[in-house]
Parts: sequence; C-alpha cells; structure tokens
Amino acid sequence: MNNPNLYDFRSNEHLCKIVENIKKEIRPLQKSRIYDACKNYDDSFRHVVQCEPSNSHQHPYMTMKQLSEIKANDPGEQQIDYKAIEKLFFSNYGFLKHKKIPDMDIVNKLVIPPRIILFKGNTGQIERPANGSGRHRNYALQMLCIASGVEWEDIMKQKIWVDKTVVSNNFEFEMAMVLSNGAQCRKQSKMELTSFSLTTAGISTDDAEQILDNRFNLKKAQWPDLFANLVMQYIPSHKENNKKDYFGRARTGWYKTYRLSDENKNKLIDIYENEPFQLQNIAQDLGQNMHIIHDQEYKNSHAVKNLTNRINERVVDQICVAANLDKPKWQTKEELQKKKLESLHQQTDLLQKQIQNL
Repeated sequence: MNNPNLYDFRSNEHLCKIVENIKKEIRPLQKSRIYDACKNYDDSFRHVVQCEPSNSHQHPYMTMKQLSEIKANDPGEQQIDYKAIEKLFFSNYGFLKHKKIPDMDIVNKLVIPPRIILFKGNTGQIERPANGSGRHRNYALQMLCIASGVEWEDIMKQKIWVDKTVVSNNFEFEMAMVLSNGAQCRKQSKMELTSFSLTTAGISTDDAEQILDNRFNLKKAQWPDLFANLVMQYIPSHKENNKKDYFGRARTGWYKTYRLSDENKNKLIDIYENEPFQLQNIAQDLGQNMHIIHDQEYKNSHAVKNLTNRINERVVDQICVAANLDKPKWQTKEELQKKKLESLHQQTDLLQKQIQNL
C-alpha cells in the first residue's frame, strides 16, 4: 500500500505513466543488469548506477528505504519536475538512452550523489536528515528498478552513496539548498525554500487550522509567506501542479495589498492578529479562484499590460473584496495606451533633436 509520507513514485499518476514508457524503451541487457544487481544484496546496485566516489568504502551511504523516508523531514509540498526525471532516462547521458555514449546496452551512471542536509542541534547531536538535492534521482532509481522487474521490498534494500552536509541554522540550510540544486541546474522554488522557514517556526504546511493557530510564531515580514501557505490549502486538486506559481502570486498579492495604503495596512494587521476566520476566508476565496484568474489572463492575448501585472492586479482585487477593502484604481487600457503614445512622441522628439545637432 502506498504511503503519502514516503517518496514513492507509485503514488504519482504521471510518474507511473513515465514508467510504462521506460518499460518499452529499456533494453534486455540493461534490464538484466539492474535486476541482477538488486538480487545480489550487496553493493552491486550502487556500482551499476553511480560513479564510484574516492574512498568509496568509507563514503556515506543510505538505503533506498531511508531516502524514501526523508520525505517526513522535507518541508512543505515538494514540486516534481517531470521533464527532469525524463532526462534522467532519455538524454545525452541518460540511464537508458545516452546519445553521447556509444554502448547502448550499458546502464549509464549518476555522476553526482544525492546531497543530504543534516542539522546539528543545541546539544551537538546530528538530527533531521533532509534532501538538499536528489529527490528526482531517488524517484528515477525506484522507477528504473520497477521497470527492470525488481520487487519493491528489494528496491528498498539497495544502498546509494550520498554526500552529507551539516548545518546549524536556517540561513545555512537555505544556502545549502540553493547551492546543492544550482549544481544540478534546478533552482529551488520560493515555495520550497519558504516552507522550511515556516516548518521550523512550528507552522504546518498542510493543515489550515494549524497554520492559523501558530501564526503568531512568525514576524510581520513573514506574514506574506504564511498567507500564501494558507492559500495553498484551498487550491483545487486538479490544479495542484501549478501551486509553485500560485504561491508566488498569493505572496505578492498580500504584500501589494498591504502596501497600497495605511487603511489597507491597518485592516490586514487587524485581520491577521484578531480575526483568524476572516483571514481563512480571504485565503480560501483566493485559493478557489486563483486558477480562474490565472487561466483567464493567459487567454487574454489582446491585453496591453503584461501578464504578470494583470494577474497581480486581479489577485489584489480579489483580496480587497474578500477583506472588505476598496479596490485600487489601476491604469485603464486607454490610459496605458495614451502613456505609451506620449513616451513614443518624446522619443521621436529626442531623436529629431539629436539629428539636428549632428
């Protein structure tokens, strides 16, 4: 039975579809190589799928089961980059298809091990392993084994070399996350990085009531993060793949609404501090309508304003209505066109003066 608290590709429909494609593409010798390595119950598997680090007999490792269980410590909702996982199988240096490697029957290897971040507590004890980078490789290795006919229980026993980094505070964690993923050309989203700072402050990332109950754990500068996190609880399930984008829109929406006027600032402070149910209603209203705003503006091809500004303005409007605040007066299409025309005339006049002075 699949466990939502584990990194288990079987709980993701899209990843299961990719596995079906892998089964069609994997070559017999590749399949037997993986299957035999997993059945040996020794170090064969990591030697097949990873480049060997120096001092390999002393290099840290974790079992696939331990890597799967790290999800319990990874903060927030972790995004899956499906294209990145497909590239791990089918690319210039993919597991199965590797255009720049002549031997098509070999299983290509991972060059860089997953990076695990460990926290040193006040007592000096190492605790709470979390993923710095490597979730996608973890999923890919699970999928590779399943496509090769290996039983799940056997997959979980396999050992993988990992790199470990010890940090002692949130700033070091964020730095480790950014640098780890920079090496893999995959930038951590603001949502993923913010989730960590919230969870370390005792803020849930998947329970609206707990988010509201613990909101006073945060400083005022972090209120936009908490609001965006609360909004995420109400995004419809069929739009969850867009949460990373919606998170940024919600966060910006709170910030811009707050900064519009003293009236807005005082109202939002009062709601945050004294009216948790009103705060929840505002977040719920935005969460349920975010995808509608998003989709409508993406289809609005004749708009004069750029897409980001249009979405931000509508998000602010949505928050203002739900918070019983007056909506701001944005520039109209006509005003914006007039401003652009005036700017064009000024540029033309300047150009003509420059020509005259030649």
